[in-house]
Amino acid sequence: MSKTPMFSLSAEEDGRSLGTVYSTSSKTLREFGAAYMRDPKTRGEITLKNPEGRAVASFDVWQDKWSETAETFE
Repeated sequence: MSKTPMFSLSAEEDGRSLGTVYSTSSKTLREFGAAYMRDPKTRGEITLKNPEGRAVASFDVWQDKWSETAETFE
């Protein structure tokens, strides 16, 4: 059985893990994460990671958009 590469979206608040969601589609996780962060009750941070586990983006609530990490551009 082959393993399908999975992107992950992790949520944290005050250094405490709130959980991780997985998908084969980074676009789906970006859409889900943006909707989650736009909820007025949501606090904390979310980070999108590639299938290798490296952070590729985080959601910037002040700019209301995803911010790519420097590693994404290398």
